[in-house]
Amino acid sequence: MILVACSHGVRESPELAPSHDADFLTAANFVEVKGGTLYDAVQQLRPAWILRTRQNPVLPAQTNVIIYMDGARYGAGIDGLRTLALSAIATARYFSPLEATARFGPGHPLGAIEVITQPH
Repeated sequence: MILVACSHGVRESPELAPSHDADFLTAANFVEVKGGTLYDAVQQLRPAWILRTRQNPVLPAQTNVIIYMDGARYGAGIDGLRTLALSAIATARYFSPLEATARFGPGHPLGAIEVITQPH
């Protein structure tokens, strides 16, 4: 007996399915957010991102978390997320300091947040 399985290869786009990954958000996650900025979403859905990106007062030379948008450096500091409208965002991902250094290079002692915007 021979069994054959067929698949049309239809997969949901990552932006369409809510993410349960602690380091990842999709546009589908934003439906339940009260407020209109990425900071609002992070504060409500992934508050650990804010805790992880706080500067240590014992290390005064420590830089802020770095934000990247569509592959380019956007700014530094978690408050930079207050300027990003949820309606424009497809996904957001937090990278630990080690992951951020591997992906973006040195200079990420508090990690990085990568934002991918919706296609126009």
